[in-house]
Amino acid sequence: MNTKSKAYLVGGGIGSLAAAAFMIRDGGLPGENISILEAAPVMGEVWAAPEISRAGIPCAADAC
Repeated sequence: MNTKSKAYLVGGGIGSLAAAAFMIRDGGLPGENISILEAAPVMGEVWAAPEISRAGIPCAADAC
């Protein structure tokens, strides 16, 4: 990948975070060229944000 390439990942879940890491590590894409679009206040899916699951969104974490 060249440094002019850009990537936009929808959702800040573990899949997007992993994809970004692999694009940086294996693809050589600079991190500043990757945008992760997330509607929630934190990255990492709903299991990382118990306050969201209390609002009615299912959560897999024990803390939810």
